[in-house]
Amino acid sequence: MQNSPDHNPAPSMLTRRSALAVGAATLLASGVFRQGLGLLTIAITARLLTPEDFGIIAYFLIATALLEMFQRQIGMVLIRLDNVTPEHLDTVFSFQIIFGIMAAILFWTAQPVVALLGIPALTELLPALSAMSLVVAIKSPRFLLFERGLRFGYVAGEETFSRIVYAVLAISLSWYWRDYWAIVVATFAGQVMRGVWTFSIAPMLPKLSLSQWRDSLSFSSWTIGAQFAQFMSANAPQLIIGATLGLADAGLFRIGTRLVNVVTHQLFTPILRVVYPGLADLSRKTDQGREGFRKINAGFLAILLPCSVGFALVSVDVIWMFLGYTWVAAAPVIWVLAPLYALNALQASVRSAVYVEGSTSLLFYRNAILLVVVCVVMWIGVQFGFNGALIAAGLANLAGLIATLIIAKRFGNGGFFEPLIVGWRSFVSCAVMTVVVIATNYLLRDMLQMSYTPGIVLLKTGAGVISYTATHIALWAIAGRPDGFETMVFSLLGKLRNHLRDRKA
Repeated sequence: MQNSPDHNPAPSMLTRRSALAVGAATLLASGVFRQGLGLLTIAITARLLTPEDFGIIAYFLIATALLEMFQRQIGMVLIRLDNVTPEHLDTVFSFQIIFGIMAAILFWTAQPVVALLGIPALTELLPALSAMSLVVAIKSPRFLLFERGLRFGYVAGEETFSRIVYAVLAISLSWYWRDYWAIVVATFAGQVMRGVWTFSIAPMLPKLSLSQWRDSLSFSSWTIGAQFAQFMSANAPQLIIGATLGLADAGLFRIGTRLVNVVTHQLFTPILRVVYPGLADLSRKTDQGREGFRKINAGFLAILLPCSVGFALVSVDVIWMFLGYTWVAAAPVIWVLAPLYALNALQASVRSAVYVEGSTSLLFYRNAILLVVVCVVMWIGVQFGFNGALIAAGLANLAGLIATLIIAKRFGNGGFFEPLIVGWRSFVSCAVMTVVVIATNYLLRDMLQMSYTPGIVLLKTGAGVISYTATHIALWAIAGRPDGFETMVFSLLGKLRNHLRDRKA
């Protein structure tokens, strides 16, 4: 019998926390595989394409991500509603198509304006973006009901198969064409795969209807505005660097931020997708929303912070080995932005809490103000070259963190710094890890004369993982083993051990 997203036939033995934990673990496993594949794709295509190619690609991928963001926000109302009807599904699908057509027309008619920039490649990309607008729009709204029901395995499948299609085509076409169009075609094919997957897993025969437009538009209009402002503030550094410093510097910045995103945002984006459905479900059925908010923040810091800091510590080794000497100049981008990107992941829980509360206008105003601040800071920074732009990008991310903490105060139980304080064990453990990895680096190179080899990266990574984990557990034990991230991890390990023991029996 085919699985239906309209009901949640989860076994009664699974608690809500267990369902969220299992969902997060499933998506994390998928994320590790996909981003490992993503790193392989970057390593190969970076040796086949030029920094200028990646500068052009950056504009195309930013536009594609913007289309995806808009389309996802249209359907987010389905997760928040108490009762989803077929009319709601038809209305969401209709809005998806309407927006896709509008975006396609906008990109097509923008060709004369973009031509004024004097970069022919960007003008040539606009017809492809028009077609992409329509492809991204054709997805099954019913698929979102799996997320609503805290069933994330199908989401992992969507992300994984689309990444496989993208990676195979990006590598093979880059090998034959040695041109940025390889990434364009691969991205297009990956989006087609997403649409096919959603309709095959959650089939529906949609019809054009706007009967529930009030429910959809009142929520989506503010969320789309908020997400657009946030998206632009996140990508303004890339756009401003490309427009003022040239495509080569834009390519270096793109590779640096892409690597940071793989290790922080994109590796754990599937886990972040658990947050909003989880908080919405928690708020609908319990009064534990604030406590859940605190635990989610602590979990983010415990996972993202060591990954980002650890990656910054081995970034030069990784770039030298896998991308080549040409791209070593991108390492400072990682040093500056990786820790800040990890901290800014807290905005995912804040955004989810705002969605659940329904005060999406607050998020819009926050993001709009932040966009203005980022543009001003970046414009000043690029006047001092690439290094000035990099410092400005760091300050822009710091401004985003401050704005996040201001809003987070209304959802927590403590003060302004509570979302950070709840992860104090993670900060201390990262500090210890940093000292250990730096010491290991100097010892290995002095004793073994190893430089930029997989061996030294593995040894440094192992030293970092062991020191971070041991310090975290020791601090948790000293603090009296409070109910937190560590409790959930040990609980999951216990369930896994029992499951394996039962299977052997």
